[in-house]
Amino acid sequence: MSDEHEELEPGEFRRMMEGVGREEMLRMVARLTRDIEENPEDARAFSARGWLYGELGDFRRAVEDNGRVMELDPGDVSAYLNRAHAHSELEDYRAAIEDYDAAIRLAPGDAVAHYCRGACYAELGNLGGAVSDFDVAILLDPDDAAAYYNRGLTYGELGNHLQSVEDMSRAIELEPDLPEAHYFRGMAYRDLGETERAILDFDAALELEENYGLARYARGISKLNLERFQEALIDFDAALDLNPGNVGALRGKGVALGSLGRYDEAMEPLNRSLELEPDSAETLAARGLNRASLEEFELAIEDYTRVIALDSGDLRVLYSRGTSLMRLGRYEEAIEDFDAIIELDPDNVGAFLARGFAHAELGDYREAIRDCDRLVELSPDDPAAYHARGYAYAEMGARHPAVEDFGRAVALNPEDVDSRRNRATLYREMGQPGKAIADYDEIIRLRPGDSWALRERRRAMEEAEIR
Repeated sequence: MSDEHEELEPGEFRRMMEGVGREEMLRMVARLTRDIEENPEDARAFSARGWLYGELGDFRRAVEDNGRVMELDPGDVSAYLNRAHAHSELEDYRAAIEDYDAAIRLAPGDAVAHYCRGACYAELGNLGGAVSDFDVAILLDPDDAAAYYNRGLTYGELGNHLQSVEDMSRAIELEPDLPEAHYFRGMAYRDLGETERAILDFDAALELEENYGLARYARGISKLNLERFQEALIDFDAALDLNPGNVGALRGKGVALGSLGRYDEAMEPLNRSLELEPDSAETLAARGLNRASLEEFELAIEDYTRVIALDSGDLRVLYSRGTSLMRLGRYEEAIEDFDAIIELDPDNVGAFLARGFAHAELGDYREAIRDCDRLVELSPDDPAAYHARGYAYAEMGARHPAVEDFGRAVALNPEDVDSRRNRATLYREMGQPGKAIADYDEIIRLRPGDSWALRERRRAMEEAEIR
């Protein structure tokens, strides 16, 4: 190295190189290489060249040069730190941690070393070790936004979303223009079920960085969950403008369109999403639901079957396949799906209700009533349970218990028109047209102009007069 630079300490050399461009750095590397050839024991030259290699992105050479510095001067803390940084860039996190350990032993109290070692621990999945190092880094430098941000990320990975929110909030206080901190705080809020607050953070992230695709997508998902389907659709379209291959955004767009009743339009993004990720159980389930809405039950069943092959314990999809099988009149197969759900979840109300109807459609009314009895036990305040049992009783000719169950359904839900219809029919079969008329009157009040109720009421009036 030339005489004017040979006494510079590493920190001074770095300050001298601030603002220097790549070409000048390459020229400096060449000069340092000549100096090293002349004096292979020049630790400062190796240190400077190693640092420059790191700045130029040549991390393997940075590792080599800093290793040579450590051989020449085992107490050079900056060499351990620089080699650790290079190892980290090469994703050799274990080697990086070893160097950070050595640097911390040689010079305790370096916030950056603890912070960087924590980041390496996080990359290796040692989240507890990462948090411990971020804790120390924050104690040593309480105003370092990056340490709070990374600890917040780690808490999020650990499922401690409240602490993640707290750390991201502190990072935002220290560095308000950090869009990533708003994004990840929004994700933490979403995981806490505070969807509206999450959306506010995604809004803030997008104000800071308009083309922040992750924030667009996350806001779309949040609005989808709030059933703000049109707004969600706008966000998914924007995310797809930024990345047309965003599988999640394609799926979200399909779900939003389907939720808006635009089932034909929904198929294109769902199909495209599956082209990119053929074994996505979530997308297959979404397409299955959309196909069922289009009354393409055979195709829906194909999608559900693929999902179940990927995850046999997906109760939601087992139920959807069962109901689609029922729509095709394949009740025995449907019952098998409901059986599987009940085996996995013995208190699944929906499965008992659906299986009860399937048994009734097969004429197996005793099994239907058994399912409905269990349904009433599980959900005694659910009018659907009594309606279902009343239907089974009526089909097997047990009019009195059927009337009682339809009455319970109506008591729990006075606007239950179907139970009133069924009870009115039974009253007339039992020779009580006056009671039937009362039900018809209530149906007409709830649904003025209901042609069926008006017609049947006239007939019940005629029956009452004859009597």
